[in-house]
Amino acid sequence: MNEDMAATQGGKVAGATGVGESVFLTGATGFLGSEIMKRILEEHPRSKLALLVRSTARETARERVDKLLTRMFAQGDATRYAERVEVVEGDISLRGAGMDSERSAKLAGRVDHVIHCAASVRFDLALDVARRDNTEGTRNILHFAERLPRLARFDYIGTAFVAGDRRGVIREDELDVGQRFSNSYEQTKMEAEKLVRSFAERYPTVIYRPSIVVGSSKTGETTTFQGFYQALSFYRRIFAGKIVHLPLPADPNTPIDLVPVDYVVDALFALIASEKSLGGCFHLASGPGATCTADELLKLLAEFTGVKQPPYISKQTYERLVRPVVSRALFWDKRINMARKAEIYMPYAWSNLVFDKTRADAILGAAGVKVPHARTYFLKLLEYQAKATKAA
Repeated sequence: MNEDMAATQGGKVAGATGVGESVFLTGATGFLGSEIMKRILEEHPRSKLALLVRSTARETARERVDKLLTRMFAQGDATRYAERVEVVEGDISLRGAGMDSERSAKLAGRVDHVIHCAASVRFDLALDVARRDNTEGTRNILHFAERLPRLARFDYIGTAFVAGDRRGVIREDELDVGQRFSNSYEQTKMEAEKLVRSFAERYPTVIYRPSIVVGSSKTGETTTFQGFYQALSFYRRIFAGKIVHLPLPADPNTPIDLVPVDYVVDALFALIASEKSLGGCFHLASGPGATCTADELLKLLAEFTGVKQPPYISKQTYERLVRPVVSRALFWDKRINMARKAEIYMPYAWSNLVFDKTRADAILGAAGVKVPHARTYFLKLLEYQAKATKAA
């Protein structure tokens, strides 16, 4: 971390570049959070990590992290890296982030960098349930960060889909413009970003908005098959029928903004290393001219699966004619139930969102970080998913 920028100004620590010496990370057991942890352990040997992790009914927080380290690293490396990892039992949805007061006080005396990545990414949660982690969870982490006398930067992982039902080009400095939301995830992440922006008026903060994060562009590897991968699974199971052919409610020309996890992590750390990032909000997305259309991806998916590409219908036609049938059907086949479950993803098939990334690319271009086009890795994603699900 740039010590010159970490000088105290007016009783507050000014912003600093680079990864801190004592990093407090939330969401380390998640898909993106685990990759952030991995990058710090491998490439920032002076940094120590405090991971906020909650126990489950089956495993303690420490057991969860040890299992994660064993999965991500060779045995010798996992043991060595574990020495730099402190596991903090907690829960972002609880007051004080669920931390023991004594442990929290000790952390407050040494943590100089907070990376808040934890969130509930489910689209089907009731609003009050989603708020526990995304809105109130962020509020709790911000309250903890306010107690850190050595805080040199706060990095917050949001989402580009705070744009909600807007259409067209979305700027990096825009947030609440009266948009509506397709699900509780979008709404609560917008509420959380509002809290972070207020915090940023007093503390060195950077906001990152990834779009649809998928597996590695090099190998297709991922640790989760939620979100976008659920949509792929629904495609196979809904449109493979030979008797009744269901239409697909989608705009074939809508851009689907995918970003591989390796790009997101590269971009995140390049921005952390730049003093120009402080106080900014950045789209970690493919952006204008670098996305595939829904039709292009579906053609690749149809060819890979051997499931014929279905005909398109408009959103209006679906809502007027098809949805009433799907919602009231009592029998038919299993595809009807699948279609009901798939509805939570349908707004993204006609959204026509374009995430401007002028600010991000101004920094990332100079750092040599460029997003790969989905055409170059989409089949790798499908191959990895097919192999992993077959093995399971």
